[in-house]
Amino acid sequence: MKEKLMNNLGLKILSLGLAIFAWFMVINVVNPLVVDSEEVPVEMINEDILSKANLTYEVIGKKTVTVTYEVRTRDRYRVSARDFRAYADLASLYDVTGAIPVNVEVINSDARSLIEGAVTVKPGIVRVQTEELQRKRFEVVPHVSGKAEDGYAIGNVKVKPEYVYVTGPVSVVGQISSVGTEIEVTSADADITGSSRIALYDANGNELTGIREDVTISREEAEYQISILKVKELSLDFQVSGQVADGFRFTGVESDVRTISVEGMRSVLASMGTVVVPGELLDIDGAMADVTVDVDLNELLPDNVSIVSTSATTAMITLKVEPLEERRFVLNTRGLELTGVSENYEYMFVDREVSVWIRGLPEDLDQLNVNMLEGRIDVSMLEEGTHDVTLEMELTDGFEFMGTEFLRIRVTAIETESESGEGSESTGDSEGTGTEETE
Repeated sequence: MKEKLMNNLGLKILSLGLAIFAWFMVINVVNPLVVDSEEVPVEMINEDILSKANLTYEVIGKKTVTVTYEVRTRDRYRVSARDFRAYADLASLYDVTGAIPVNVEVINSDARSLIEGAVTVKPGIVRVQTEELQRKRFEVVPHVSGKAEDGYAIGNVKVKPEYVYVTGPVSVVGQISSVGTEIEVTSADADITGSSRIALYDANGNELTGIREDVTISREEAEYQISILKVKELSLDFQVSGQVADGFRFTGVESDVRTISVEGMRSVLASMGTVVVPGELLDIDGAMADVTVDVDLNELLPDNVSIVSTSATTAMITLKVEPLEERRFVLNTRGLELTGVSENYEYMFVDREVSVWIRGLPEDLDQLNVNMLEGRIDVSMLEEGTHDVTLEMELTDGFEFMGTEFLRIRVTAIETESESGEGSESTGDSEGTGTEETE
C-alpha cells in the first residue's frame, strides 16, 4: 500500500484536486475575513494657507500611504485604491517638525459596505518642508535657430509677451538664469509668425526641465514675429580728399574690409551699388606719412539698412603716403629734339651730355632709364650766337621733371649760294674796272 501511494502519479493528482475542491467549498461556505491593503496617494489640502503667508512646501519622503482594512474573501476584488481618499491638512502643520497627520476615508459607498472594522493608515503622518515663495520677472529672449534661404537674412525678432513672471520656491527660482523661447527659421524667405513654448534656462544656457513642477509661469507660450530681409553685398567706395605735403605722394588705399553684406528692404537695396566712405573721413591734406582711420560702417548706411551679423561693422582704412626721391639722369644731347628750327641756321650743343633731375617713387625710378626719356628744346627765337636754353621733357604719370644743369647751344648762320655768287661777281667787276682804268 505504501509503495502504491508513493509511486502512483494519478493518485497524487486526484488528491491535489480534492484538496483544492475542499478549500473552494470552505471559502464559499465560510467566506472568512482577510486583511488587505492598498497604496494610496496623499492629497494636500488648504494650500492657500501657506500661499497667503508667501510660503510654499515640498513633501519629504513618500507621497503615498498604505491603507489597511478587513474584507470578506469573496469581496476582496471589489475594493481598490480608488475607493479611498488620503489627505493631509496643511492647516494642521506642526512648524517644528513639519509633520501633518494623514486622514483617510472610504469615498465609495459600495466599498464602504464591504469593509468591516476600522481602516488604518501607515505612516500616520507626512512631513513637509516649507520655503519662502518668490515671484520674479524675466524677459522673454528669442532663441532663433537655423539659417534663412540664400540671399536672405534674419531681421527684427519680436516676441509677445516681452516678459513673464515666474513664481516658485526661492531655491528653485534661483536656478533660473533666463527665460526664452525656441524659434526655427530654416530656409525662410519671407516673414514668419507663430507661437512657441516658453522655457527656463540655467546660467549655461541649458533648459531646466526638472523644476517645471515646482514653478508656475504667467504665460506658457509666446507669440513671435520675425522679419526676413533681403541681403546684398556692397563694395566700399573710398573718396580721398586733400593734397599731401610737397615731396610726398598718395599711393592708394588699404582697408581690412573691402565689401560688406547688408540687409534691408528690397526697394532700398535696389538703388544701392556701393557704400561711400566720404572725403571728410579720408583727409590727407599736408600728410607726410600714412594716415589710418577707423570708420564705423553703420553710420554710412541709410535708414532701414543694416550690416548682417556675419560682416564687419568697422573698417580700418590706411591712406598710403610715401616720400618722393629726386634722381639724376645723364642724357646725350644728340638725342634731344629741336623745335622751331630755321633753315638759315645751324645748331650745335656746346656739351655732348646734359644732366637732368627727375622726381618719383624709388621703385618707379628704378624702372626708368635714359632710353625712355625724351627731351625737347624750342629754338625758334634764337639768333646767331651762343645761348642758354631750356629743356622741356614729357614724362609718364608718376614722374616729375625737376630741371637740368647748365645747357648751351651755338647757333651759326648758313651761307646761301646767292650770297656766294654775288661776292665773285663783285670781284670780277672790280678787276675789270681796274684793268679798264689802266688801259
